[in-house]
Amino acid sequence: MALPSGRPKWACTVVVGAVLAALAAGDSSAQNAQEKEKTKAARAKGKNTPVAKKAPNALDPLAAAAGKTAPPPGTFHYTFKIISYDRTPLAASYYPSRLGLTAPVLLLVHEKDRSRKDFTEPIADLKGVGLAEHMQAQGYAVLSFDLRGHGENLRRPLASKEWRMMAGDLQAAYRFLVDRTNRGELNLGKLGVIGVGEGANLVAAWAALPGGAVSIEGRVSDLGAVVLISPLADGEGFLLREVASQLAQRFPMLVMAGQRDASSAEPVLAIKPLIERDRKNKVELFPSSLHGYKLLRLEPKATSILARFLEGTVKYKALEWTPRYNLTPVATEDIQVVRNTKTVEPAKAKAEEKEAPANKAKDEAKDQEAAPAKK
Repeated sequence: MALPSGRPKWACTVVVGAVLAALAAGDSSAQNAQEKEKTKAARAKGKNTPVAKKAPNALDPLAAAAGKTAPPPGTFHYTFKIISYDRTPLAASYYPSRLGLTAPVLLLVHEKDRSRKDFTEPIADLKGVGLAEHMQAQGYAVLSFDLRGHGENLRRPLASKEWRMMAGDLQAAYRFLVDRTNRGELNLGKLGVIGVGEGANLVAAWAALPGGAVSIEGRVSDLGAVVLISPLADGEGFLLREVASQLAQRFPMLVMAGQRDASSAEPVLAIKPLIERDRKNKVELFPSSLHGYKLLRLEPKATSILARFLEGTVKYKALEWTPRYNLTPVATEDIQVVRNTKTVEPAKAKAEEKEAPANKAKDEAKDQEAAPAKK
């Protein structure tokens, strides 16, 4: 099991492959058989509506942190740390949905030298609300986390080996979502993943792994759709063309980039024929030089295109909730409950919409000045 890359003999290929295989293995076959029998018995009794089952340890650390005075559903989120497979703590935010068992879910992955805060920055097209809160308001459960060496984690330069280990970090984030679906908070069969910049390459490489987004050995991947925003030809060793050919026929994909983006336009155009072989897939090129989170925040209609794609691929997917048989949740710590920011007043939203074109022009000018350095 090898991660797609320009370096065919990675030192950690076997390690990452073994880790994902172990994570996908989940619980023992005896536990699996027991849970399956329970499900069959319930259906035999005419219980058509699934009942969320509890993890072996019934205590829910997130619910315990919220207590009896938790804010109303959809008005708050949790911040905490996910403990990855090698015991590395990763700062994360989880926005629970008000829809429970029917809720679609999104995993958001930021670009290099950025953080999950990019998904909380106000977007004019969303009336000044960040992407994470907006998608929560649309009924999604949302999880974002800081990649190791980034954001609220211990900041430090990362070696190529550590970037490749991040596939395991995405799997740890996925295992957190497995626990939340088992607690009846979301439907993991409606999973969408959004990656930005180098994070898009990382998401694509993880999705291409046999164990990526798989809760137990023998199950197919839970990935329902993948969105790649400003992917690079080579994102820290993850080659876009190599993984695109593997993913294009497996599940719906949306790839977004600026036509004048010196880092992403050419590689996206190169994979466009591969992606669009399947009519469920889409490549969206904007008349812009904006890259990554700037494209998401400042390019008009970028978020509406993103939302429509996810609605058609995961949000309204007709799929009944079923539990997952990986009952050992990923460890979490430092859990806090945070009320969401208030939606901006209409007047303020209109002012931000008027300022958006000017902000976009300024950022495009900066990106064009920096283009030679990126090359």
